[in-house]
Amino acid sequence: MASFAERVGKRAPRSITQTNDLDLETRTELWNVFVALRDIFEEAGRRSNWDNKTAKNFLTSVWAWEFKRPRDEMESQGQVWSLIKRTMLEAEWFDVLNLIEETAKYLKRYAERYTDTVHETLTEAFNNRFEHFLVGYRFIGHELTPIDTSAEADAIGGAISDVASIAGARHSLERATELLADREKPDYPNSIKESISAVEAVVKKVTGKGELSKGLAELEAAGLTIHPALKGAWVKMYGWTSDDDGIRHGGVDAADVDQALAAYMLKTCSAFVSYLTEQGRKTGLLR
Repeated sequence: MASFAERVGKRAPRSITQTNDLDLETRTELWNVFVALRDIFEEAGRRSNWDNKTAKNFLTSVWAWEFKRPRDEMESQGQVWSLIKRTMLEAEWFDVLNLIEETAKYLKRYAERYTDTVHETLTEAFNNRFEHFLVGYRFIGHELTPIDTSAEADAIGGAISDVASIAGARHSLERATELLADREKPDYPNSIKESISAVEAVVKKVTGKGELSKGLAELEAAGLTIHPALKGAWVKMYGWTSDDDGIRHGGVDAADVDQALAAYMLKTCSAFVSYLTEQGRKTGLLR
């Protein structure tokens, strides 16, 4: 549910994906990945001077190349870690991601002895944080790559605006977004349920049929024609969510429903809602 501050307009609600900003909670968890890396280096340094040299080379590169500091002014490794922390918590979001990407590349270069463990562990840890906190980027190879677009977020927001006069549909899309965007306890199965319910609410508004499969069959009689293949696809989609083994009846284990599937359903249902409302207004069935 939206917080009080969000409901009264004093704080912007969380977006589905963070693509042009990073909130403090996300920044803190990304910094914690660096803390784990620092612990790995310190433990390795206690076991081997060679490993300590690797950490020094890595941190010197970050100091000189990323922070543009003279090498002779680097007095301790702690200086570099402090700069990394300050960047992660306070810098512009793109500088944060740039530092993360370059760090992974330096680690790949200098940690040759355990490249397959430390480097891959680092990028995997960052990807896990990106997924959990809905950051729209992932490591693919050695580079951070966008995995979501602002156009998709705009499509969801547009669908919510399109159904402003259909209270049930609007509530369902907003609730689906909240359940997906909850970074503490995301509820992917119920997000999917709300997404499909939004489509159901629009079809009911047009046809008067409370069940989506029946309503889709009545769309043409109501004056709204959609391609049979598209209609058939939505009948099957509804069947997947609503039969005895479907997600609405708990037939799909929550563990089998991940963020990607919930996001796909929200985007797909939002697009169909916008299509139905636009066609409904063209034919005079909706206002």
